[in-house]
Amino acid sequence: MLARLTLALALSGFLLFNYAQYQGWSLFADDANAQALRPGQASRLFHK
Repeated sequence: MLARLTLALALSGFLLFNYAQYQGWSLFADDANAQALRPGQASRLFHK
């Protein structure tokens, strides 16, 4: 029973993620990590 529940939740999550990607929603947007630089952090810039 627990295996079926786990499978159903995993499949539901996968379908929700794919639907969100299809709609153009993005959890991994470029501006999600945008932060104003504070003094002293200029040498530690975020690099992809």
